[in-house]
Amino acid sequence: MKNSAKYAKKLNTLLRKLPAGKPRREPESDDYLGVLIHSFMLWESTSSKAATAYGKLQSAIEDYNELRVSMPDEIVDWMGDSSEHADERARRLRATLNAIYLREHDVVLAAVAQLKKAEIREYVESLEGIVPFVSARVLAICFDIHAMPADSQLLDLLEESEAIEPGTSSDEASRWMTRQLSSDQGEAAISKMQTWVDTESRRIVQSRQRREKASQKQADQRMKERRKERAADAKQRRAEREEAARKRAAKAAAKAEAARKAEERKAAKLKEAEKAAREKAKKKAAKK
Repeated sequence: MKNSAKYAKKLNTLLRKLPAGKPRREPESDDYLGVLIHSFMLWESTSSKAATAYGKLQSAIEDYNELRVSMPDEIVDWMGDSSEHADERARRLRATLNAIYLREHDVVLAAVAQLKKAEIREYVESLEGIVPFVSARVLAICFDIHAMPADSQLLDLLEESEAIEPGTSSDEASRWMTRQLSSDQGEAAISKMQTWVDTESRRIVQSRQRREKASQKQADQRMKERRKERAADAKQRRAEREEAARKRAAKAAAKAEAARKAEERKAAKLKEAEKAAREKAKKKAAKK
């Protein structure tokens, strides 16, 4: 990241100003699968919506294996998720649970705790379907491994606060914040930033909608202008074709007129020659 030091300073200043995080209803840190699933519910959402979706999901299934083999549309229905991320959330969650099953022959993560921290990080981050936000939360909450979760909502807020380089991806932001903040800051920072997102989520959505509306308006205007340009170009080309046709017709008419006049001159010369021949013949006859 360019100007990393500048943004790091602003990030730390921002964290000092943010209010302390609020207590939230979340799975216990030793409930690895619970934290993972809840983190998927929280990704691109809010704490209250995530808690509701997680509760509905737990009530709808017998165990996590049932969740693993369920279809994405069933998972969406169980979550009661009507957001734009609902289908992707369900598909990613299902893919991650299947990835765990393929590795463990069961939907469990207990054995992962026996690995070294670097191995745990590699294990979690390489799970199919998982996003940086979810993997970072699982690492931090379940395994006490320093990691900072980031989704697009947090990125919007950080960009507004000029605490991160514009255009940074969620994965880049997660890794960058993990490097810039100490492990001692991690837990409080995660809580503060989630509370910040929860507080600003509605405004973020409205701001995005306004930007999308403005962007669509600009796109429509550009399309309208292109249509006008194409219509003007077509009119110009039509006028040029008509002018070219007029010139060809005029040239053909001039050529025809020239040919007619040439024929007239030829006929006149022939007539004069015939007249001269007759006069010559008369004179010759008169001499005899």
